[in-house]
Amino acid sequence: MKKRTEVIVGAVVLAGIALVMVGTMWLQGVWFGRHDMDVKARFTEVGLLLKGNSVKLRGVPIGTVQSIDLDAAGVIVTMSIRDDVELPEDPVVLLAPESMFGDWQAEIAPREAFAQFAYAESPDPDVMPGYSLPDISRLTAVAERIASNMAVLSDRVELAFTEETALKVRRSVENILAVSEQITSLVSQQQGAIEDVSTELRETMRSVGSAASAVSDALAQVETAVGEDRLVRIVENVEATAGRTAALADTLLHMSRDMRQAAAGADSTLRTVGRIAMRIDRGEGTLGRLLVDTTLFVSLRESNLELQALLRDIRQNPRKYISIRIW
Repeated sequence: MKKRTEVIVGAVVLAGIALVMVGTMWLQGVWFGRHDMDVKARFTEVGLLLKGNSVKLRGVPIGTVQSIDLDAAGVIVTMSIRDDVELPEDPVVLLAPESMFGDWQAEIAPREAFAQFAYAESPDPDVMPGYSLPDISRLTAVAERIASNMAVLSDRVELAFTEETALKVRRSVENILAVSEQITSLVSQQQGAIEDVSTELRETMRSVGSAASAVSDALAQVETAVGEDRLVRIVENVEATAGRTAALADTLLHMSRDMRQAAAGADSTLRTVGRIAMRIDRGEGTLGRLLVDTTLFVSLRESNLELQALLRDIRQNPRKYISIRIW
């Protein structure tokens, strides 16, 4: 019985030793009948990577980190991976946290999948380029710096754009819109007057053309009777005068249309001026002084009255401004 107990104890001890050995080989990634190969990668820094951390390909463990050594321009990490694994074309190695508990891993991937990173290149073609992703502590520091900058920016914006400033800007924009509407109304009134004058001139030119045709017929008969070239020249001068008068009427009509387009452009421009309303409200610049000075509106009103008086005079005394002579 005692001998049997000793045999059982011995068997249990041997089984424990075997289990420890198998567990150690499993943790180290060593298996009988499988061969590993060493690959290297270069990094500018490796973060919290340690010897024995996992090496993965497409999320599947294929080896472990064997050594981490410094070189002249960075860090060389040697990894032991299975020799039956086919690496992707143009492979790179990414270092990143594997879990929230501080464990890191090395991930082998094609460069095109993460082309945005600046990898540490090596002159040796057998050494793969590597890049170390920032851990949570670095991301937290960056976020804190961004939040601090946003707070400073918010304080400056609040200091610059107070409620009083907003009210001034609003009043300035309303003033500009009012001036724009007044100018548009003024231009529309003048446009209507010019169109009326142009219409009357065209009607007059039609009458003159009809009269010129009648005179031409009469002069043709006179020319047949008299046989002198002087009558022909008179008719030609009358027809040329009628043509020039008709061209003048068309020019005035085009000018009225151009003034309408100019009015629309002026309205759009004055709405855009609202962006600089704060400077205008303070009276800075030439435009600010013009808006503050009330003599501009008075001058425009006087000019409008003078223009209306001139149009009334043209209607009442057209011969004073348009003179037609027949030689």
